[in-house]
Amino acid sequence: MSERKYYHEDSPWIKMPQLDWSPLTAGHSTTHYDRGHIFYDQQEYCDNVFVIKRGRVAMCLCTPEGNLRITMVLDKGCIFGNQSILDGNSKQVVEEKLRHDPRLAYNMLLQSNRINRMLITQVELMSFRHSEGRVCFYLLHLADQYSEEKNGKKEMYLRYTHQDIAEITGLSRVCVSNIISGLVKDSILTKKDGMYSVVQMDKLQGRINISGIGDE
Repeated sequence: MSERKYYHEDSPWIKMPQLDWSPLTAGHSTTHYDRGHIFYDQQEYCDNVFVIKRGRVAMCLCTPEGNLRITMVLDKGCIFGNQSILDGNSKQVVEEKLRHDPRLAYNMLLQSNRINRMLITQVELMSFRHSEGRVCFYLLHLADQYSEEKNGKKEMYLRYTHQDIAEITGLSRVCVSNIISGLVKDSILTKKDGMYSVVQMDKLQGRINISGIGDE
């Protein structure tokens, strides 16, 4: 059986700086939001359309009991709040611009395609990979997108906690901590001053491929 390859487009950290949203943002000023700001609840329609100029926005699912699952993290160049336009809850100004500028509609299609591909990969991970493979998948993409190559290591500059990884993998924090500790013990990861580095990207990839269906 051939080895499953994962690509940049499979990542739940979605960054699309190449998209030009200037026809949509022209005449609007940039607004800063503090860390932890909630734009809208999952059961609400968003009243605005947002384009991310800098920073990251997590899209989450929450249960009534307070359990949290991060489905994706949107980064620079991504748009959100636009789904309600296609749901029939029209934002007239935005809808009018979409009708008259096909570039905007094409940009939305590009981002939607990226999200669809990522979600299919998430279904695959949840269905056919056990806990270690899922954690390694997310670490692989973190290192690919948010690191600098130094002394043969991928030094991550995006801080994250074991709880962050738990919320995006659907695993418990204890489970994630045990897996990461095992990766450090096997010299696949190193940790210094609270920041992780990937020493062996190929072995991290290999841990995903050898993980099959298993009990968590």
